[in-house]
Amino acid sequence: MKTKIKITNIPFFEKLIEQSKSIYAKILLYFISFIEAIFFPIPVDPLLAILVLNNKQKYIELTIYCTLASVIGGLVGWLLGYFIGEEIEKLLTIIPWIKDDSFNTVKTAFDEHGILIIFLGAFTPLPFKIISVTSGVFHINIVAFFVMSLIGRGLRFFLVSLIVKNFGDKGIYLLKKHTFVFSTLFGLMLILLYFIFI
Repeated sequence: MKTKIKITNIPFFEKLIEQSKSIYAKILLYFISFIEAIFFPIPVDPLLAILVLNNKQKYIELTIYCTLASVIGGLVGWLLGYFIGEEIEKLLTIIPWIKDDSFNTVKTAFDEHGILIIFLGAFTPLPFKIISVTSGVFHINIVAFFVMSLIGRGLRFFLVSLIVKNFGDKGIYLLKKHTFVFSTLFGLMLILLYFIFI
């Protein structure tokens, strides 16, 4: 099944859509999910949506492996931040528009609300790659990082898969038009609950 809705203008993805039932498309989905959590600038969600649309009976498998690949990528980002954190800090301090106070503010936020920040980075449109690396830089507990990343990424990807599985093209249209708004509002709701009850 080929969607009538244009997901992306990137020729590479358009070519992949045509081969979405092949094993190579699945492998590439997992690979992109992995590197997107470290440095790749393009979200994996559109590709996951297309593969689920064309492989609805395997949506659970696709979503689980996509989630695991992303979390493993996040762990690599965490390790990079942990082991080269000092170099990253030095690099940031020489950038003119980044002041020491700003850097310390971010560090304090991670110290006080690191778990919430990780979840928001995993679930909302916040770049997960930045959250993963900075979590390592600020030495956030790696087990806590793994657990919150697994929950956040899992919820996000299963939400995408379930919407596409149940609504098809209409689901893809919904995701394309409203994912940012929905996930942002959900993230804001979680922040509110967090500060009310914790």
